[in-house]
Amino acid sequence: MSDKARLAKRITLIALCAMVAVLSINILGITQLEPLSRAVFWVICIVPLLLFLPGLLRGAWKSYAWMCFALMIYFQAFVTEAFRKPRDPLTLGQIACLLIAFVGAMIYVRLRRKELAGAGA
Repeated sequence: MSDKARLAKRITLIALCAMVAVLSINILGITQLEPLSRAVFWVICIVPLLLFLPGLLRGAWKSYAWMCFALMIYFQAFVTEAFRKPRDPLTLGQIACLLIAFVGAMIYVRLRRKELAGAGA
């Protein structure tokens, strides 16, 4: 794996972890919900992201590509939330982490596929 691909992989994983952390803070800070409801909501929001983690850690480019499709759903939800609360730093942080993870994943997929095509795999 090239240094550029390794860097893109690291950036993607760090941004994804940051997004999970910021999303968790945002969800667990919802005071209108009962604690059990917050926990269920947290699981519904976080588990889909964590399903990609084994493939991401292995460096499977297909996992990165499929994660990008899932991130589009989160992007829609985060942008909608940003229109509801325009100056909320947590929402803006979620969008920033998501965009960094998406771009890093796309760069990783492009570099890895090019490497694998050059190696005849």
